[in-house]
Amino acid sequence: MKDPRLIAVEISIALLYELPDKLLEGVDMKRLKSIVQRTIYSFMTLEDLKEQGILDSISMEGKIFLNKWVKLKDMNRKPRDLLNAANIRFAGLSLANLPARVGREPKLYSGVDCFWGTIIKVGPFNHLRATLTDAKERFSIVTNMNVKEKDVMAFAILPPRRFGDYVSEGMFIEAESKGISGEQAVPTSRGKGAIESVLREEAARLKIRI
Repeated sequence: MKDPRLIAVEISIALLYELPDKLLEGVDMKRLKSIVQRTIYSFMTLEDLKEQGILDSISMEGKIFLNKWVKLKDMNRKPRDLLNAANIRFAGLSLANLPARVGREPKLYSGVDCFWGTIIKVGPFNHLRATLTDAKERFSIVTNMNVKEKDVMAFAILPPRRFGDYVSEGMFIEAESKGISGEQAVPTSRGKGAIESVLREEAARLKIRI
């Protein structure tokens, strides 16, 4: 069985293939997919893969996508462009931070990162709320929760979703104790279940086996 912490990486690659070719200029997607596929189907744990140095090349590719995201994030404000940029960011974070997930519980939820963040902006629409949340980096999160500015909330970085004119880059979750912005958050059992539900749904849409 493949390490479940790699499902988010597999989702990332599938999301990249949904992007316009012009956004992937300079990236050898065939090579990247081959590296990721060999890693996923090696049936080794992340711990063994890191020990052999296999995760380093994937992490380096992730940093390339994060650099692309920095250049794209403020160029366009159309919802489709925002979603494309968010998908590049999610892929970048999934790939670049992969070595940091070594040592985590080998469960599906461990394949994404969770942080504490301070809500700095809230805009209501269609019975939802579009927030800008600061966790040393800023993330757009759409929620149905009754949140307000200055609230400190735990959230998971998840495959982006579009809600009308807004794009959500994650989900607020239930987490253990309290933290400060930028610190890693530890999801409760309920939080873990919520994260895994989203990942399973996205994997099913992309026809990725778990």
